[in-house]
Amino acid sequence: MRLAAVNWGSVPDWIAGIGSVIATLLAVSGLLYEMHKRRLAEAEAAAERRAAEANQARLVSVEVRARGDGHRAELTLRNDSAAPIRTVTPVLYWADAGGTWKIPRLSNGTPQAVLGPHESATSLAEVATGEPGPPGPAAVRAAVAFTDAEGRRWLCITDAASPVPVLDRTDGRALLSAVDAA
Repeated sequence: MRLAAVNWGSVPDWIAGIGSVIATLLAVSGLLYEMHKRRLAEAEAAAERRAAEANQARLVSVEVRARGDGHRAELTLRNDSAAPIRTVTPVLYWADAGGTWKIPRLSNGTPQAVLGPHESATSLAEVATGEPGPPGPAAVRAAVAFTDAEGRRWLCITDAASPVPVLDRTDGRALLSAVDAA
């Protein structure tokens, strides 16, 4: 078979075919670029929305002072925001020798109903009788779960730089996942 006998088409047909392929590639790459830009814009908007949601929660802080062997702790909660926080629940936690986080049942687990704007409250948290305590007072950490003025649940941890949204979870997994991330 000779190459001269094969009909390769005309030069204009080749140019049109190559142009069509290039135009298709440019259209697809433009579409992919626009999709990428939209994803970045949506991620930025979501980050701004989360930051705005956390404005009040960032103004809530908790301090802990362990007493004695660490089974009792004094928790000081401050609400430096201009709006009240509700359903304030204190939590003590620590890591045992194996590095596992422990959250004991407190002797008085009753949440405080409301903490007003620019108020602070000090409460005593005590590990319930029969619950294993921390290895020592230095190991004790504190967290406070609360609801902000917009109805969102947050977890304020002494070691974390910012509050963690807990999405209405009342179990210890919200605290454990927040502590592991901090």
